[in-house]
Amino acid sequence: MEFPKLDLESLRSPFADQLKRGFRTLQFDGLLEKEFRDFYVTQNLKRVRLSAWIALGVALALAGIEVLFGFESPDGDRLAALRFGVLCPLLLTVVIALSLPAAPRWYSTVAAAGLALVGLVVVYISHLAALQGHSYVLAGLVLVMLFACVFFGVVFKTAVAIGAFLVAAHVVLGLVLGLPPNELYYMTTILCASGVIGAIWSYQLEHTLRANFLETRLLNELAERDGLTGLYNRRIFDDFMQRLWRQSRREGAAVVLVFIDIDYFKIYNDLYGHQAGDDCLKRVANTIARCAKRPLDFVARYGGEEFMLVLYGPPEDYAHSLPEQIREDVMALGIAHEGSQVADRVTVSIGVAVAKPGTRRSLAGVIQTADEALYEAKRGGKNRVVYKDASESEVETGNFRAPTRQAG
Repeated sequence: MEFPKLDLESLRSPFADQLKRGFRTLQFDGLLEKEFRDFYVTQNLKRVRLSAWIALGVALALAGIEVLFGFESPDGDRLAALRFGVLCPLLLTVVIALSLPAAPRWYSTVAAAGLALVGLVVVYISHLAALQGHSYVLAGLVLVMLFACVFFGVVFKTAVAIGAFLVAAHVVLGLVLGLPPNELYYMTTILCASGVIGAIWSYQLEHTLRANFLETRLLNELAERDGLTGLYNRRIFDDFMQRLWRQSRREGAAVVLVFIDIDYFKIYNDLYGHQAGDDCLKRVANTIARCAKRPLDFVARYGGEEFMLVLYGPPEDYAHSLPEQIREDVMALGIAHEGSQVADRVTVSIGVAVAKPGTRRSLAGVIQTADEALYEAKRGGKNRVVYKDASESEVETGNFRAPTRQAG
């Protein structure tokens, strides 16, 4: 799949990072693995339920065929009892467990345990039947192995573990029950071969699903990003900020909005051209993005040359030192700006609004406070940081917008 020509490094996306690193061991890093497992369950549950019903139908059909055609043997009653009294009820239990509304929560455990138990019963039945001279038993073993590796939707590593367990159970039971060595060797070879084929198929299937998962998530993320800077766009900021604000009120956490505006950016564009302006925006955006280090911190491009950094529950000293560090880091970029009236390089003005737990201000009020703090920083000479406590601030909407658009 071809991705849009966009600097993936600027995205700071776990999906892009994982794609670049690869996943030959079928393991993602950190929380990405849990997210994939949840996705895997969602993708496979319907197919696994169908597979479980098919397995139950096959077991009932085979048991019925044996009864109808009267495969007589000294162990015939015991085989029938195992099929109707153990195997079919066990499969029915798995089917019911996977059909319950809460199945996604225990899907992996039920699928793995169900496969192991069903496989063990099938191996035992197959050995008893083989001792009576029935030739159809090998097909049952191969079917169980393929179900374990492919059709039951367990991840590759679990499928391999179940396959190895079934081969070991086959060998141990064969020796205990006294299966002829040549027959045991032949059946083990066929079972191992089917397991290898199933494992290869399982690996390829999971690898494809993992690649599709990363690519789909990355494409969704690209739709949420500003095409120039790689930061989240305004729409995503508004949506995510609403959810983060509700969470902060539930958890009693402070939220800090850091509103950043590039000084004299219109003049910079006029002097150096729009290509230089775009490069300037990207470099400043990357500098700000590096400051969103904690799980719920994020950065968005709020407007043309405006950026919003959101800090969730930061220590008080961090909330005060970080904006000043951003101001200094932008100056340290050394982007020449002959049209600036405050420095010989590109600078930023920053307004910080601190919403402490228990504040009565609304989210719109807190954003308004950050807006006003930025306005004061611009009005006070630019290239500076102004802090405001949102719970104590009383401002009039729109103070910043009109004058600062003119002043840069």
